[in-house]
Amino acid sequence: MKKPVHGRYHQPLTGAFLAFASMSFFACQDAVIKLLSSNYSLFQILFIRSGIIILPLFFILLYRYGTTAFITKKPVEHALRVLFNFVAFLSYYFAISRLPLSQATAIAMSAPLFMTALSGPLLGEHADFKRKVILGVGFCGVILIVQPNVENTDWIGTIAVLFGAFMFAMLGIQTRKISATESTELMVFLGAATFFCVTGISLGLGWANWVYPSIHDWTLLAGVGIISFFAQFLIVHSYQFAAVYIIAPFEYVTILWALILGWILFSEIPTGTMLAGSLIVVICGLIIVHFEHRQGPPGKIAH
Repeated sequence: MKKPVHGRYHQPLTGAFLAFASMSFFACQDAVIKLLSSNYSLFQILFIRSGIIILPLFFILLYRYGTTAFITKKPVEHALRVLFNFVAFLSYYFAISRLPLSQATAIAMSAPLFMTALSGPLLGEHADFKRKVILGVGFCGVILIVQPNVENTDWIGTIAVLFGAFMFAMLGIQTRKISATESTELMVFLGAATFFCVTGISLGLGWANWVYPSIHDWTLLAGVGIISFFAQFLIVHSYQFAAVYIIAPFEYVTILWALILGWILFSEIPTGTMLAGSLIVVICGLIIVHFEHRQGPPGKIAH
């Protein structure tokens, strides 16, 4: 059996709270990106967003750790995490530009299932039977939300978000693997720097169009960067406190926010079935954390 990978601490409730806050920020970010995607290319949005993130992170790292903050003994592990991060977000943002916000978000919630399946062989963190059953019930709730209709399905967007979900799972796995020794700030900084460089090169070479934003849109674009900064910082930090199978269910929180924001901003009216499915997946996530808090982790995790 593979030796479990440990975070810095074993504080499931702290990890769960950080994950909840992060997912709430991500939901707001997704809604604003969907608003902007009708007028601006995805690469331009991500370029501005990433530029706003890397500047404060650079000075935070420099202030806290000095120039050694940018030195790591795990360059390959960071490179893998950066790759998963870039592909996951690009796939998902492409999908939400094509699909209703609530539908794209719901499909993306298959990521926790990938995480649960992969965290055992890759991390040695094996969820027990009860937790697996609860996650399975949660996935049934996701199906209720999606309510697939073959005739009206945008298969390009659907495939993109499913691939993004798998890459999000790999991102979570990789983050957990290196969270015990690598700083949260460095992981977020490297991810943002990659987005900034790749999208900047694409814009510079004319692979993506640049449209000069209005003052109002500059505010929204800046808001995306600020929100994303807090969202990424919190989710990466959460993996230092709790195992993947604890953090994963809290991604379901974004479904509730997507339903609310989709209704307010895009007139996407949720049905009773979608609301029932949302309730199911949120309850399943809370039950898993309750089990973890009362019974402890399935395998021994160092404090």
